[in-house]
Amino acid sequence: MMLIFPGMVKAGGIGGDDSGTPGYWYAGETPSSIDPSKSPLVFVHGYNNSSAVWHEGNDMYEVALANGYETAFIDLHHDRDMWTNGAILAEKLQEMYHHFGGKKLVVIGYSKGGVDIQTALVHYNAHPYVSNVISLSSPHHGTQLADLAHSSAAWWLAALLGNNNEATESLQTGNMQYFRSLTDSHPNTAKNRYYTLGGTKWGSFGSAFYWGGLYLSQYGKSDGVVTAVNSRLPGASIVQEGGWNHTTIREGSRTFPVFRPYTSITQPAANYSIEDSESSVGKPRIHSIVKGGTSVNAISEQFLVEDKVKSITISFISDKNLSSLKLISPDGREYKMGKAHKEKSEFFKGAWVHQIEADNPKDGTWVLKAPANASYLYTVALDSPLNDSIQGKSLNSQETFHSKWILYEFDSSGKKLQQKAKGEKPGIMTDGDFSQEGVYNVTTEIKGFTGNGKPYERTLIESFYIDTNGKRYN
Repeated sequence: MMLIFPGMVKAGGIGGDDSGTPGYWYAGETPSSIDPSKSPLVFVHGYNNSSAVWHEGNDMYEVALANGYETAFIDLHHDRDMWTNGAILAEKLQEMYHHFGGKKLVVIGYSKGGVDIQTALVHYNAHPYVSNVISLSSPHHGTQLADLAHSSAAWWLAALLGNNNEATESLQTGNMQYFRSLTDSHPNTAKNRYYTLGGTKWGSFGSAFYWGGLYLSQYGKSDGVVTAVNSRLPGASIVQEGGWNHTTIREGSRTFPVFRPYTSITQPAANYSIEDSESSVGKPRIHSIVKGGTSVNAISEQFLVEDKVKSITISFISDKNLSSLKLISPDGREYKMGKAHKEKSEFFKGAWVHQIEADNPKDGTWVLKAPANASYLYTVALDSPLNDSIQGKSLNSQETFHSKWILYEFDSSGKKLQQKAKGEKPGIMTDGDFSQEGVYNVTTEIKGFTGNGKPYERTLIESFYIDTNGKRYN
Protein backbone atom coordinates (compact mmCIF):
# COMPACT_ATOMS: atom_id res chain seq x y z
CA MET A 1 0.00 0.00 0.00
CA MET A 2 1.31 3.44 -0.89
CA LEU A 3 1.37 5.99 1.92
CA ILE A 4 1.98 9.71 1.79
CA PHE A 5 5.06 11.10 3.47
CA PRO A 6 6.08 14.75 3.43
CA GLY A 7 9.24 13.91 1.49
CA MET A 8 7.38 12.36 -1.44
CA VAL A 9 4.61 14.87 -1.96
CA LYS A 10 4.49 18.16 -3.74
CA ALA A 11 3.88 20.80 -1.10
CA GLY A 12 0.98 23.17 -1.66
CA GLY A 13 -0.21 26.23 0.21
CA ILE A 14 2.26 26.87 2.98
CA GLY A 15 4.05 23.60 2.37
CA GLY A 16 2.48 21.57 5.14
CA ASP A 17 2.72 17.94 6.14
CA ASP A 18 0.29 15.56 7.81
CA SER A 19 1.26 16.43 11.39
CA GLY A 20 -2.15 17.95 12.06
CA THR A 21 -1.11 21.61 12.14
CA PRO A 22 -4.24 23.64 11.25
CA GLY A 23 -3.91 25.36 7.89
CA TYR A 24 -1.26 23.05 6.41
CA TRP A 25 -2.13 21.35 3.17
CA TYR A 26 -0.18 19.18 0.78
CA ALA A 27 -0.68 17.59 -2.62
CA GLY A 28 -0.38 13.94 -3.45
CA GLU A 29 1.71 12.53 -6.27
CA THR A 30 0.83 13.63 -9.77
CA PRO A 31 -0.81 10.79 -11.74
CA SER A 32 1.16 9.42 -14.69
CA SER A 33 -1.35 11.08 -17.01
CA ILE A 34 -3.81 13.80 -16.08
CA ASP A 35 -7.33 13.50 -17.48
CA PRO A 36 -8.71 17.05 -17.98
CA SER A 37 -12.22 15.75 -17.26
CA LYS A 38 -11.21 14.77 -13.72
CA SER A 39 -11.27 17.46 -11.09
CA PRO A 40 -8.58 17.59 -8.40
CA LEU A 41 -9.87 16.00 -5.20
CA VAL A 42 -9.45 17.78 -1.86
CA PHE A 43 -9.96 15.66 1.26
CA VAL A 44 -11.11 17.25 4.52
CA HIS A 45 -10.95 15.28 7.78
CA GLY A 46 -13.47 15.28 10.62
CA TYR A 47 -13.54 15.80 14.36
CA ASN A 48 -10.73 14.39 16.49
CA ASN A 49 -8.54 13.33 13.58
CA SER A 50 -6.18 14.82 11.00
CA SER A 51 -5.44 14.59 7.29
CA ALA A 52 -3.60 11.33 8.01
CA VAL A 53 -7.01 9.68 8.37
CA TRP A 54 -7.15 9.47 4.56
CA HIS A 55 -3.96 7.45 4.10
CA GLU A 56 -2.92 5.83 7.38
CA GLY A 57 -4.85 2.58 7.67
CA ASN A 58 -6.96 3.79 4.76
CA ASP A 59 -6.58 3.25 1.02
CA MET A 60 -8.54 6.35 -0.05
CA TYR A 61 -5.44 8.16 -1.36
CA GLU A 62 -4.12 5.04 -3.05
CA VAL A 63 -7.44 4.38 -4.79
CA ALA A 64 -7.81 8.00 -5.92
CA LEU A 65 -4.27 8.08 -7.35
CA ALA A 66 -4.74 4.73 -9.10
CA ASN A 67 -7.84 6.16 -10.75
CA GLY A 68 -5.84 9.10 -12.14
CA TYR A 69 -6.88 11.90 -9.79
CA GLU A 70 -4.77 14.75 -8.52
CA THR A 71 -5.24 15.02 -4.76
CA ALA A 72 -4.73 17.38 -1.87
CA PHE A 73 -5.15 17.01 1.89
CA ILE A 74 -5.62 19.67 4.54
CA ASP A 75 -5.43 19.83 8.30
CA LEU A 76 -7.95 21.87 10.26
CA HIS A 77 -8.56 22.22 13.97
CA HIS A 78 -9.77 18.87 15.27
CA ASP A 79 -11.66 20.44 18.18
CA ARG A 80 -12.99 23.78 16.90
CA ASP A 81 -16.35 24.70 15.42
CA MET A 82 -17.32 25.04 11.77
CA TRP A 83 -16.85 28.83 11.79
CA THR A 84 -13.18 28.68 12.77
CA ASN A 85 -12.42 25.82 10.39
CA GLY A 86 -14.53 27.26 7.59
CA ALA A 87 -12.54 30.50 7.57
CA ILE A 88 -9.24 28.61 7.34
CA LEU A 89 -10.50 26.23 4.68
CA ALA A 90 -11.86 29.03 2.48
CA GLU A 91 -8.44 30.67 2.24
CA LYS A 92 -6.69 27.37 1.50
CA LEU A 93 -9.21 26.28 -1.14
CA GLN A 94 -8.29 29.41 -3.09
CA GLU A 95 -4.60 28.46 -2.87
CA MET A 96 -5.32 24.91 -4.01
CA TYR A 97 -7.43 26.17 -6.91
CA HIS A 98 -4.47 28.19 -8.23
CA HIS A 99 -2.02 25.36 -7.46
CA PHE A 100 -4.00 23.08 -9.77
CA GLY A 101 -4.03 25.65 -12.58
CA GLY A 102 -7.46 27.13 -11.99
CA LYS A 103 -9.29 23.80 -12.22
CA LYS A 104 -12.35 23.69 -10.04
CA LEU A 105 -12.01 21.34 -7.11
CA VAL A 106 -14.18 18.52 -5.83
CA VAL A 107 -14.06 18.59 -2.05
CA ILE A 108 -14.72 15.46 0.00
CA GLY A 109 -15.57 15.83 3.67
CA TYR A 110 -15.61 13.11 6.28
CA SER A 111 -17.94 13.53 9.25
CA LYS A 112 -17.70 17.12 10.59
CA GLY A 113 -15.46 17.95 7.61
CA GLY A 114 -18.59 18.12 5.47
CA VAL A 115 -20.02 20.85 7.72
CA ASP A 116 -16.70 22.75 7.67
CA ILE A 117 -16.71 22.61 3.85
CA GLN A 118 -20.19 24.07 3.46
CA THR A 119 -19.33 26.82 5.93
CA ALA A 120 -16.26 27.75 3.86
CA LEU A 121 -18.19 27.80 0.58
CA VAL A 122 -21.34 29.55 1.77
CA HIS A 123 -20.29 31.87 4.60
CA TYR A 124 -16.67 32.57 3.61
CA ASN A 125 -17.24 32.82 -0.15
CA ALA A 126 -15.02 29.93 -1.33
CA HIS A 127 -17.70 28.68 -3.74
CA PRO A 128 -15.96 29.91 -6.95
CA TYR A 129 -13.10 27.45 -6.47
CA VAL A 130 -15.26 24.34 -6.10
CA SER A 131 -17.64 22.44 -8.34
CA ASN A 132 -18.93 19.55 -6.22
CA VAL A 133 -18.96 18.64 -2.55
CA ILE A 134 -19.23 15.04 -1.35
CA SER A 135 -19.91 14.41 2.32
CA LEU A 136 -19.35 11.07 4.01
CA SER A 137 -21.60 10.65 7.05
CA SER A 138 -21.49 14.34 7.88
CA PRO A 139 -23.76 15.50 10.72
CA HIS A 140 -25.52 18.18 8.69
CA HIS A 141 -28.25 18.21 11.33
CA GLY A 142 -25.93 17.40 14.23
CA THR A 143 -25.86 14.15 16.15
CA GLN A 144 -27.74 13.06 19.24
CA LEU A 145 -24.45 11.69 20.61
CA ALA A 146 -23.27 15.31 20.87
CA ASP A 147 -26.50 16.08 22.74
CA LEU A 148 -25.76 13.20 25.09
CA ALA A 149 -22.13 14.27 25.60
CA HIS A 150 -23.28 17.74 26.69
CA SER A 151 -26.23 16.63 28.80
CA SER A 152 -26.40 17.00 32.56
CA ALA A 153 -25.68 13.26 32.92
CA ALA A 154 -22.54 13.16 30.80
CA TRP A 155 -20.90 16.52 30.14
CA TRP A 156 -18.34 16.10 32.92
CA LEU A 157 -17.31 12.64 31.65
CA ALA A 158 -16.94 13.97 28.10
CA ALA A 159 -14.85 16.82 29.52
CA LEU A 160 -12.70 14.39 31.49
CA LEU A 161 -12.04 12.46 28.29
CA GLY A 162 -11.18 15.69 26.42
CA ASN A 163 -14.29 15.51 24.24
CA ASN A 164 -16.29 18.42 25.65
CA ASN A 165 -15.09 21.22 23.40
CA GLU A 166 -16.12 23.78 20.83
CA ALA A 167 -16.46 21.19 18.06
CA THR A 168 -18.73 18.80 19.93
CA GLU A 169 -20.75 21.65 21.41
CA SER A 170 -21.37 22.99 17.90
CA LEU A 171 -22.63 19.59 16.72
CA GLN A 172 -25.54 19.49 19.13
CA THR A 173 -28.72 19.07 17.11
CA GLY A 174 -30.19 22.36 18.33
CA ASN A 175 -27.16 24.38 17.25
CA MET A 176 -27.10 22.64 13.87
CA GLN A 177 -30.75 23.50 13.27
CA TYR A 178 -29.82 27.13 13.85
CA PHE A 179 -26.87 26.69 11.48
CA ARG A 180 -29.26 25.24 8.89
CA SER A 181 -31.46 28.34 9.21
CA LEU A 182 -28.43 30.55 8.45
CA THR A 183 -27.20 28.37 5.59
CA ASP A 184 -30.02 26.73 3.64
CA SER A 185 -31.52 30.02 2.43
CA HIS A 186 -28.17 31.73 1.81
CA PRO A 187 -27.68 32.70 -1.86
CA ASN A 188 -24.25 31.01 -1.96
CA THR A 189 -25.73 27.62 -1.07
CA ALA A 190 -27.00 27.05 -4.60
CA LYS A 191 -23.63 27.85 -6.21
CA ASN A 192 -22.20 24.34 -5.68
CA ARG A 193 -23.55 20.82 -6.09
CA TYR A 194 -23.70 18.67 -2.97
CA TYR A 195 -23.84 14.87 -2.69
CA THR A 196 -24.15 12.83 0.48
CA LEU A 197 -23.40 9.28 1.62
CA GLY A 198 -24.69 7.89 4.91
CA GLY A 199 -24.02 4.74 6.90
CA THR A 200 -26.53 2.35 8.43
CA LYS A 201 -24.31 -0.28 10.10
CA TRP A 202 -23.08 -0.06 13.68
CA GLY A 203 -21.93 -3.57 14.41
CA SER A 204 -22.82 -6.39 16.73
CA PHE A 205 -22.79 -6.64 20.50
CA GLY A 206 -19.40 -5.55 21.86
CA SER A 207 -18.09 -3.98 18.65
CA ALA A 208 -16.60 -0.48 18.53
CA PHE A 209 -19.73 1.36 17.42
CA TYR A 210 -22.34 -0.88 19.04
CA TRP A 211 -22.98 1.33 22.05
CA GLY A 212 -23.35 4.50 19.99
CA GLY A 213 -25.55 2.74 17.46
CA LEU A 214 -27.72 1.27 20.19
CA TYR A 215 -28.29 4.70 21.72
CA LEU A 216 -28.99 6.26 18.32
CA SER A 217 -31.39 3.49 17.27
CA GLN A 218 -34.24 5.38 18.92
CA TYR A 219 -33.65 8.11 16.32
CA GLY A 220 -33.38 5.87 13.23
CA LYS A 221 -30.71 4.02 11.28
CA SER A 222 -27.12 5.13 11.90
CA ASP A 223 -23.45 4.29 11.42
CA GLY A 224 -22.86 4.36 15.17
CA VAL A 225 -22.14 8.12 15.30
CA VAL A 226 -24.50 9.89 12.86
CA THR A 227 -28.01 8.86 11.83
CA ALA A 228 -28.68 8.48 8.13
CA VAL A 229 -31.38 11.15 8.35
CA ASN A 230 -28.97 13.65 9.92
CA SER A 231 -26.36 12.96 7.22
CA ARG A 232 -28.77 14.29 4.58
CA LEU A 233 -28.28 17.86 3.45
CA PRO A 234 -31.22 20.02 2.27
CA GLY A 235 -30.88 20.56 -1.48
CA ALA A 236 -28.25 17.83 -1.88
CA SER A 237 -28.48 14.58 -3.81
CA ILE A 238 -28.25 11.39 -1.79
CA VAL A 239 -25.78 9.13 -3.57
CA GLN A 240 -26.26 6.13 -1.29
CA GLU A 241 -27.01 5.09 2.26
CA GLY A 242 -25.63 1.65 2.96
CA GLY A 243 -23.91 -0.80 5.26
CA TRP A 244 -20.98 1.34 6.37
CA ASN A 245 -20.07 2.26 9.91
CA HIS A 246 -18.49 5.58 10.81
CA THR A 247 -15.01 4.28 9.99
CA THR A 248 -15.59 2.20 6.87
CA ILE A 249 -17.51 5.00 5.13
CA ARG A 250 -14.23 6.90 4.70
CA GLU A 251 -12.29 3.94 3.25
CA GLY A 252 -11.41 4.22 -0.42
CA SER A 253 -12.08 0.65 -1.54
CA ARG A 254 -15.52 0.82 0.07
CA THR A 255 -16.88 4.20 -0.99
CA PHE A 256 -14.69 5.73 -3.72
CA PRO A 257 -16.38 3.62 -6.45
CA VAL A 258 -19.74 4.84 -5.14
CA PHE A 259 -19.04 8.57 -5.27
CA ARG A 260 -16.57 8.51 -8.18
CA PRO A 261 -19.24 9.46 -10.80
CA TYR A 262 -19.64 12.80 -9.00
CA THR A 263 -15.95 13.74 -9.08
CA SER A 264 -15.74 14.72 -12.74
CA ILE A 265 -16.53 17.92 -14.53
CA THR A 266 -19.71 16.31 -15.84
CA GLN A 267 -21.59 13.73 -13.82
CA PRO A 268 -24.95 11.95 -13.82
CA ALA A 269 -27.75 13.06 -11.58
CA ALA A 270 -28.06 11.09 -8.37
CA ASN A 271 -31.36 9.24 -8.31
CA TYR A 272 -31.17 7.38 -5.04
CA SER A 273 -34.64 6.95 -3.62
CA ILE A 274 -35.59 6.66 0.03
CA GLU A 275 -38.57 4.69 1.19
CA ASP A 276 -41.26 6.84 2.76
CA SER A 277 -40.68 5.16 6.10
CA GLU A 278 -37.06 6.32 6.01
CA SER A 279 -37.58 9.79 4.59
CA SER A 280 -37.91 11.42 7.97
CA VAL A 281 -38.16 10.71 11.63
CA GLY A 282 -40.66 12.31 13.91
CA LYS A 283 -40.47 12.11 17.67
CA PRO A 284 -38.01 9.45 18.77
CA ARG A 285 -39.00 6.18 20.36
CA ILE A 286 -37.76 6.89 23.84
CA HIS A 287 -36.20 3.60 24.85
CA SER A 288 -33.37 4.57 27.19
CA ILE A 289 -32.58 5.44 30.77
CA VAL A 290 -29.50 7.66 31.09
CA LYS A 291 -27.74 8.42 34.37
CA GLY A 292 -24.28 9.42 35.45
CA GLY A 293 -22.15 10.73 38.25
CA THR A 294 -18.88 10.57 40.11
CA SER A 295 -18.26 8.84 43.39
CA VAL A 296 -15.44 8.39 45.88
CA ASN A 297 -17.42 5.61 47.52
CA ALA A 298 -18.64 2.35 46.04
CA ILE A 299 -21.35 2.98 43.45
CA SER A 300 -24.86 1.68 43.94
CA GLU A 301 -27.31 2.87 41.29
CA GLN A 302 -30.97 1.89 40.81
CA PHE A 303 -33.24 1.93 37.77
CA LEU A 304 -36.73 0.67 37.00
CA VAL A 305 -37.72 -1.99 34.45
CA GLU A 306 -41.43 -2.31 33.66
CA ASP A 307 -43.28 -5.51 32.84
CA LYS A 308 -43.36 -7.15 29.39
CA VAL A 309 -39.83 -5.96 28.49
CA LYS A 310 -38.20 -8.33 26.01
CA SER A 311 -34.60 -7.42 26.86
CA ILE A 312 -32.40 -4.75 28.40
CA THR A 313 -28.88 -3.74 27.42
CA ILE A 314 -26.87 -1.93 30.06
CA SER A 315 -23.77 0.02 29.03
CA PHE A 316 -21.55 1.32 31.82
CA ILE A 317 -19.05 3.92 30.59
CA SER A 318 -16.13 5.20 32.64
CA ASP A 319 -12.80 6.93 32.27
CA LYS A 320 -11.11 3.77 33.58
CA ASN A 321 -11.38 0.03 33.16
CA LEU A 322 -13.33 -1.12 36.20
CA SER A 323 -13.53 -4.60 37.64
CA SER A 324 -16.25 -6.20 39.75
CA LEU A 325 -19.16 -4.48 38.04
CA LYS A 326 -22.36 -6.23 39.05
CA LEU A 327 -25.98 -6.03 37.98
CA ILE A 328 -28.59 -7.36 40.41
CA SER A 329 -32.17 -8.09 39.36
CA PRO A 330 -35.23 -7.54 41.60
CA ASP A 331 -35.28 -11.27 42.47
CA GLY A 332 -31.63 -11.21 43.55
CA ARG A 333 -30.08 -12.75 40.44
CA GLU A 334 -26.58 -11.42 39.86
CA TYR A 335 -25.11 -10.61 36.44
CA LYS A 336 -21.47 -9.79 35.83
CA MET A 337 -20.55 -7.25 33.21
CA GLY A 338 -18.59 -8.49 30.20
CA LYS A 339 -15.07 -7.54 29.22
CA ALA A 340 -14.63 -3.81 28.66
CA HIS A 341 -13.69 -2.28 25.31
CA LYS A 342 -12.42 1.17 24.39
CA GLU A 343 -15.03 3.40 22.81
CA LYS A 344 -14.08 4.72 19.35
CA SER A 345 -16.93 7.08 18.53
CA GLU A 346 -15.85 10.70 18.74
CA PHE A 347 -17.92 11.98 21.63
CA PHE A 348 -16.75 9.48 24.27
CA LYS A 349 -13.57 8.35 22.58
CA GLY A 350 -11.20 6.67 25.00
CA ALA A 351 -13.85 5.70 27.53
CA TRP A 352 -14.11 2.13 28.79
CA VAL A 353 -17.44 0.51 27.98
CA HIS A 354 -18.81 -2.51 29.83
CA GLN A 355 -21.99 -4.02 28.43
CA ILE A 356 -24.41 -6.72 29.43
CA GLU A 357 -27.72 -7.88 28.01
CA ALA A 358 -30.52 -9.61 29.90
CA ASP A 359 -33.44 -11.28 28.13
CA ASN A 360 -36.96 -11.24 29.60
CA PRO A 361 -35.81 -9.20 32.59
CA LYS A 362 -37.72 -9.27 35.84
CA ASP A 363 -39.81 -6.14 36.36
CA GLY A 364 -39.01 -3.93 39.32
CA THR A 365 -35.95 -2.15 40.70
CA TRP A 366 -32.55 -3.23 39.39
CA VAL A 367 -29.30 -2.35 41.13
CA LEU A 368 -25.97 -1.59 39.49
CA LYS A 369 -22.88 -1.85 41.71
CA ALA A 370 -19.40 -0.60 40.80
CA PRO A 371 -16.10 0.09 42.59
CA ALA A 372 -15.28 3.37 44.28
CA ASN A 373 -13.48 6.38 42.80
CA ALA A 374 -15.21 6.29 39.45
CA SER A 375 -16.63 8.85 37.07
CA TYR A 376 -19.28 7.16 35.00
CA LEU A 377 -22.25 7.28 32.67
CA TYR A 378 -24.61 4.41 32.11
CA THR A 379 -27.42 3.83 29.68
CA VAL A 380 -30.16 1.22 29.81
CA ALA A 381 -31.78 0.43 26.45
CA LEU A 382 -35.10 -1.36 26.86
CA ASP A 383 -36.75 -3.43 24.15
CA SER A 384 -40.26 -2.82 25.32
CA PRO A 385 -43.74 -2.40 23.79
CA LEU A 386 -43.98 0.76 25.90
CA ASN A 387 -41.38 2.48 23.70
CA ASP A 388 -43.91 3.12 20.94
CA SER A 389 -46.22 5.00 23.28
CA ILE A 390 -43.59 7.17 25.00
CA GLN A 391 -42.91 9.80 22.36
CA GLY A 392 -42.13 13.01 24.09
CA LYS A 393 -43.52 14.48 27.27
CA SER A 394 -47.25 13.86 27.20
CA LEU A 395 -48.94 15.34 30.26
CA ASN A 396 -50.26 12.12 31.75
CA SER A 397 -51.59 12.36 35.28
CA GLN A 398 -49.64 9.22 36.16
CA GLU A 399 -46.31 10.62 34.96
CA THR A 400 -43.88 12.88 36.78
CA PHE A 401 -41.04 14.87 35.24
CA HIS A 402 -37.82 16.43 36.45
CA SER A 403 -35.80 18.63 34.10
CA LYS A 404 -32.17 19.70 34.16
CA TRP A 405 -30.71 22.11 31.64
CA ILE A 406 -27.37 23.48 30.53
CA LEU A 407 -26.97 26.66 28.46
CA TYR A 408 -24.14 26.89 25.95
CA GLU A 409 -24.02 30.64 25.36
CA PHE A 410 -22.75 32.41 22.23
CA ASP A 411 -21.49 35.91 21.63
CA SER A 412 -23.43 38.43 19.56
CA SER A 413 -22.10 36.98 16.28
CA GLY A 414 -23.56 33.59 17.12
CA LYS A 415 -20.24 31.98 16.31
CA LYS A 416 -18.20 31.63 19.49
CA LEU A 417 -19.04 29.86 22.73
CA GLN A 418 -18.46 31.95 25.84
CA GLN A 419 -19.77 30.31 28.98
CA LYS A 420 -22.31 27.93 30.46
CA ALA A 421 -25.21 28.23 32.88
CA LYS A 422 -27.14 25.43 34.55
CA GLY A 423 -30.47 24.89 36.24
CA GLU A 424 -33.14 22.37 37.10
CA LYS A 425 -36.71 22.18 38.28
CA PRO A 426 -39.50 19.67 38.87
CA GLY A 427 -41.85 19.37 35.92
CA ILE A 428 -41.44 20.17 32.24
CA MET A 429 -39.33 23.04 30.96
CA THR A 430 -41.34 25.38 28.71
CA ASP A 431 -40.16 27.94 26.17
CA GLY A 432 -40.82 30.62 28.77
CA ASP A 433 -38.03 29.18 30.91
CA PHE A 434 -35.40 30.04 28.30
CA SER A 435 -34.70 33.73 27.81
CA GLN A 436 -31.00 33.91 26.96
CA GLU A 437 -29.63 33.32 23.48
CA GLY A 438 -27.68 30.12 22.98
CA VAL A 439 -27.87 26.34 22.81
CA TYR A 440 -29.89 24.65 25.53
CA ASN A 441 -29.42 21.02 26.43
CA VAL A 442 -32.35 19.72 28.49
CA THR A 443 -32.50 16.35 30.22
CA THR A 444 -35.95 15.24 31.39
CA GLU A 445 -36.38 12.27 33.68
CA ILE A 446 -39.78 10.66 33.14
CA LYS A 447 -41.41 8.31 35.65
CA GLY A 448 -44.85 6.77 35.41
CA PHE A 449 -46.96 3.62 35.48
CA THR A 450 -47.95 1.16 32.79
CA GLY A 451 -51.54 0.08 32.18
CA ASN A 452 -50.89 -2.77 34.59
CA GLY A 453 -49.79 -0.39 37.30
CA LYS A 454 -46.09 -1.27 36.99
CA PRO A 455 -43.63 1.61 37.40
CA TYR A 456 -41.34 2.64 34.56
CA GLU A 457 -38.79 5.34 33.81
CA ARG A 458 -37.13 6.87 30.78
CA THR A 459 -34.76 9.73 29.98
CA LEU A 460 -35.33 12.29 27.23
CA ILE A 461 -32.40 14.47 26.10
CA GLU A 462 -33.14 17.43 23.84
CA SER A 463 -31.11 20.22 22.32
CA PHE A 464 -32.40 23.46 20.82
CA TYR A 465 -31.22 26.98 19.99
CA ILE A 466 -32.85 30.22 21.15
CA ASP A 467 -31.94 33.22 19.01
CA THR A 468 -31.89 36.92 19.97
CA ASN A 469 -35.61 37.22 19.15
CA GLY A 470 -36.54 34.25 21.31
CA LYS A 471 -37.18 31.98 18.33
CA ARG A 472 -36.54 28.29 19.00
CA TYR A 473 -34.73 25.97 16.58
CA ASN A 474 -34.91 22.19 17.19
